[in-house]
Amino acid sequence: MSGPGEGPLPRLFVSAMIVDAVGSGMFMPFALLYFVRVQDLGVGTVGTALTVANLALIAASAPLGRLVQTYGSMRSLIAGNAVRAPLFVLYAVALPAPVAVGALVLSAVLDKAVWVSLGATIAGLARGPRARRAFSTVGWARNIGLCLGSLVGGVLASAQSATGLRVIVLVNAASFAVTTVVLLRLRGQSGAAAPAARKDAQRDTAGGGALRVLRLPGFALLSAAKTCFTVCATVVSMFTGLYLVDHAGLDGWAAGTVLAVNGGLVVLFQQSLVKRTADRPAPRMMLFGGALYAASGLGFALIAPLQDAVLPAVTVALVAMTVYTLGEIVIAPASDGYAADLAEPGTEATCMSVYQSSWSLASVVVPVAGSWLLVASASAFWIAFAAVALLGTLLSALLARTRAPVTAPA
Repeated sequence: MSGPGEGPLPRLFVSAMIVDAVGSGMFMPFALLYFVRVQDLGVGTVGTALTVANLALIAASAPLGRLVQTYGSMRSLIAGNAVRAPLFVLYAVALPAPVAVGALVLSAVLDKAVWVSLGATIAGLARGPRARRAFSTVGWARNIGLCLGSLVGGVLASAQSATGLRVIVLVNAASFAVTTVVLLRLRGQSGAAAPAARKDAQRDTAGGGALRVLRLPGFALLSAAKTCFTVCATVVSMFTGLYLVDHAGLDGWAAGTVLAVNGGLVVLFQQSLVKRTADRPAPRMMLFGGALYAASGLGFALIAPLQDAVLPAVTVALVAMTVYTLGEIVIAPASDGYAADLAEPGTEATCMSVYQSSWSLASVVVPVAGSWLLVASASAFWIAFAAVALLGTLLSALLARTRAPVTAPA
């Protein structure tokens, strides 16, 4: 799939990921606002629909993976984006409540299918350090797109008008359409081995499902550690802004600056850092990243007591976010690449689907548990965050003691 002189992924593929992320960056921060203001759904209705969808996706992770493997990961990636484009055009129309909820659930299912397809496509193309660099490249590209999209989306949403929100949805639909066209151009370059892989998947995973995947050496430990780190990542993305403004007393500009540090550091340093560390054992990199997560949690806990001193509070917040982001840069490519290494040939989609269920689980657990803890005590909230990060660190240490998969050199 990659051409001469290119990295693990071709430039056109990376460009598709940036385009896709621009639309997502515009829509995701304002998705709840859109469904409340334009589709006239209650916040509770949206939350319930997404919770039910994520619970169902956890239970259906292995069947979804087998479906992607059977159909072909690249074909599934194209199909997922192709269906999401008209779905978001439909979003721009005021829908009856049951139809709006159904479209919301379908979008969640398609998002999961696209992520599984993307992970399986990369896992089928590269293993070892090359896989880690490929996942890093996708993360880097998506962060560029998300940063650009969130800036444009913020401008459009600032007027708080239904028209601006509808424009956001339509631009997101256009980004899916463009991504589909770009991926169609690449399809012929990535599908040579697809028929054999699909047959292997049907033969090897038909009777095993999630339990068989979790019995692969190290896979259960990897999935458990990833779940801990995903919980931490979901906490930071969901609650940091609220914590900095309502509990630490920072102004909106200060909270926005702290949050912008995350995307900026990923864009600036992830590629170079992963290139330098791609040959190091993935579990040890996860262990190091988990320790950084835990340290950042303790740093975040110190911000609220400093609310009467703005400059020290902002300084501590910036340092805590920097430490957290370094952990994210270390963990994400290492864990994703290691999941690809552990997957048996022909089972990449099933393995990636089970592995990525950590995000569905975090989406169910974090909003409820995080809200309860933050209301009870901001300090307890971040201490719990650090404890979860340390649990992921411990699981990574245990993973480092398991037999590492044999991978091709970079």
